[in-house]
Amino acid sequence: DFVALTWSDGVYQTELGLEAGRLHRITETQRQLSSCPVLFAWDGQRYAFVSDLLGVGGMGYFVEPGVYAPPRPWENFLLPDGLLQPREGRYRLKIGEPMEEAAYLDSMRLAAWDLPPGWSMVLDERMGILGPEPTGDAVFYRELRLPGRATDTQGRDVTAAVTKADLHAPAVGELDRRFIGRLREPQLLTLEFDAPLDRPGASPVLVIDGWVEYPYSQTMFAAWQAAADYRAPTLQARDADGRWHTLMEQFGYPAGMPRRMSVPLGKLPAGTDALRLSTNQEIYWDRVAVVYSEPPPAAVRHELPLSDAEVRFSGFALRTTGSQRQPHYDYDRRSPLWDTRHMRGHYTDFGRATELLAEADDALAIIGPGEEVHLEFEDDLPQLRSGWQRHFVLESRGWAKDMDLYTEHGNTLEPLPDSGRPAARRDELHERYNRRYRSGI
Repeated sequence: DFVALTWSDGVYQTELGLEAGRLHRITETQRQLSSCPVLFAWDGQRYAFVSDLLGVGGMGYFVEPGVYAPPRPWENFLLPDGLLQPREGRYRLKIGEPMEEAAYLDSMRLAAWDLPPGWSMVLDERMGILGPEPTGDAVFYRELRLPGRATDTQGRDVTAAVTKADLHAPAVGELDRRFIGRLREPQLLTLEFDAPLDRPGASPVLVIDGWVEYPYSQTMFAAWQAAADYRAPTLQARDADGRWHTLMEQFGYPAGMPRRMSVPLGKLPAGTDALRLSTNQEIYWDRVAVVYSEPPPAAVRHELPLSDAEVRFSGFALRTTGSQRQPHYDYDRRSPLWDTRHMRGHYTDFGRATELLAEADDALAIIGPGEEVHLEFEDDLPQLRSGWQRHFVLESRGWAKDMDLYTEHGNTLEPLPDSGRPAARRDELHERYNRRYRSGI
């Protein structure tokens, strides 16, 4: 009936209807095995793809023998302006798993920020490496500075590519084909500004739209064997005398698929008129800007009640990938089947699971390949004042894990993540909701 193969890089593949008595040549299908859960939002017409979520919360990620990266089990995500629209009195979001992995979702909150005219916001969010640590807090600003000129490693002008968030970034350079997400030579991006960025008493913040091609655990194992390092972005500043100073070494990067990140710049050298980013990771810088953080005079935060959460089988949204690895998932084009396996363990029953996601209590809604958590938040927001802007932030808490050959405990859902909270409530909810056993295909 079928032939099932597991290739040496961990890709699982089935071939149907192969006639007996004949030799068949089978080629490995190249596909995205895992990443982290993906987010869809109702935009008034359809469930639009937004990005991925909780890549910072990956469990069991291999760094070197005996060492695994600690997960950060939360991420705040600023939704694109104007995207989320109410439907029948509720805002609707979906967190899905169209890949071979599992998501462990603890709590979901939707916040709305109302800002007066002339104000904008970004979040202190990124994949943090050597610091400063992200806080997830809102950063408010009135002034945004784009570079007057930007050049790449070869000195080519790439200003147009980094001054607009349009999913078109400067070329990253030649890839190191031995590994995923690594370059043969570091890429440099030099940003020159028309006037100095340092000001007395100012709080400058670097804001970046972009995305990264993540390496996986087996990639990191291969890189460890070859003594080939991954160097996260380092930021330098040029002072009035033309000297370069290192501001932050390996501070971090956009935590997955296209999104907006920021990092505070701290005290800049006198007369800073240029910034330079360097990394050997395959990171795509879509738009880079500097803003000045200020406390807004009258920002208002609303938290929308979680009305309903359901675990559903959704199928596998069709993925397409652009020329610069820009991912896109089409929720309207879903397949009921895909070549995926399930980690052994008890997943959340299909149906309502609001109790599991209402509070951060380690009681987890657990979903696997082809499944989703459908979220609805009550639209009880006041009417927006004239000229004001409303921004939505999804405040998520949870973890993710893939089935990579070198991911710790990659074949089982357990051990379940535990933040140390009292276990009684968690255990009672798990016994009621997490009874659906899956294993293998």
